Amino acid sequence: MRFTRGGVSMRICRTVLAWHLLVIGGVLFPLSTPFAQTRIALDSTIPAYLPQERTSGTLSISAAEPITPLVRAWISGMTLRHPHLKITLITDDPGSGLTALLAHRTEVAAMARRLTAAEIAEFVKEYGYEPSEVPVASDALAIYVHQDNPVTGLALDELDGMFCRERQRGLRYDVDSWGLVGVMDEWFEAPVELYGKRSSSNGSVLFREEVCKDGSFVPKLVDAQGTASMVMDLGANPYGIGFGSIGYRTSSVKPVPIASVKGGRYVEPTVHTAMDGSYPLRRNLYLYIAKPPKSMPIQPSAELVRYVLSRQGQQVALDSGFFPIGTTDNARLRSKWSVPSQTAQVQTPDRRTLE
Repeated sequence: MRFTRGGVSMRICRTVLAWHLLVIGGVLFPLSTPFAQTRIALDSTIPAYLPQERTSGTLSISAAEPITPLVRAWISGMTLRHPHLKITLITDDPGSGLTALLAHRTEVAAMARRLTAAEIAEFVKEYGYEPSEVPVASDALAIYVHQDNPVTGLALDELDGMFCRERQRGLRYDVDSWGLVGVMDEWFEAPVELYGKRSSSNGSVLFREEVCKDGSFVPKLVDAQGTASMVMDLGANPYGIGFGSIGYRTSSVKPVPIASVKGGRYVEPTVHTAMDGSYPLRRNLYLYIAKPPKSMPIQPSAELVRYVLSRQGQQVALDSGFFPIGTTDNARLRSKWSVPSQTAQVQTPDRRTLE
């Protein structure tokens, strides 16, 4: 294989690289070459979901666009276990999912980020109290470069200077060469070549909101099909850098430690650092619930929280590409949202008993 400064001149093409992968129905299975995303095992101490009582009635939820598929999957799990509960998902709420909650159209808003102080104040103005906040999963991105790239770490403002048109983190120059982030010798004038996904995918939205501060990508960003495709591109381009899901490992690509500020603590992107909050390029997903303070949770919303935090609900988050919340926080939240009642088994319409 050979590289050129412009990017992807190769004697070994993608067809040959594809021999290292078995692609079945869009799922990548690693063969002899270590090209795959690290599999994450759910903590076995998280209890399985056992309904406290048969729940009926109605519940309405609005969801932010990036996490709508995850919320649909949670709703499916809930209605399977509570067939007399009707859950309505509001999908016409633009942006965050908060608008419908503020308009009293829903009891729950599922959001891909934490509410701002201004949004909480708006909720208090409408309801007279602050919403109940329940972290239910987390999302994170890794930054990848070619294995030969000597960069040892990057700060969020440097990523902003590379990928984002507006540079809202305050950097006064475009980071368009590797020397501008401290890489020396023959790398000093080497161009920074960008890879990522422009669409409204979870990763793209997270990057634009957390790194670009709701800004936009620079035009030169090469639009990748997904993390696996981006990793293949970076493996063929020593000057490339891209963002994607945590956990990919190949012999030609490596993740870059990230710091919140330049000179701060540079943290490696791993499942552990994504879950414990030490890795900067991550955030929690939340349910915000209209529940007056010190009042008992209403049964449908309480059961929703308990299901989402259960082993089954957290597995759904994993299967949807997110991370579970920490075990300690999970136990605390489940205790808070438990409703005193007699535990009941629940049967589906075909008479199967579920946990």
